Amino acid sequence: MKDEEWRTLYENFETMDLIYAVDHIDKLRSFLGDRANLQPPEIRDDMMKLHELAMDVVNNRSGNNLVEFADLAEDINSDIYMMMQSLEKIQETIRKLIELMPESSYGLDEEA
Repeated sequence: MKDEEWRTLYENFETMDLIYAVDHIDKLRSFLGDRANLQPPEIRDDMMKLHELAMDVVNNRSGNNLVEFADLAEDINSDIYMMMQSLEKIQETIRKLIELMPESSYGLDEEA
């Protein structure tokens, strides 16, 4: 790496941002990680429950579970929103790093 390329990286990228990205990955684990005894993530169970409620409310035109259906949909949407926020932060960090990488870091022949 040339001195100028290193300087660009050094002056424009904070390595602590990668640790913050790991923090976001840990947040996602709370949503997507398997639970004890290899049980699937809670969001999967919630989606299956939402499907069950949808079958009743949408397909069977039953209003008995309408409030539970709406509440669960809102809860899942909120969880997904938080996950998207974390994924966007991770992507911002990685994108910034990639944009600052010198061409030589990709093994390209500089003389070609």
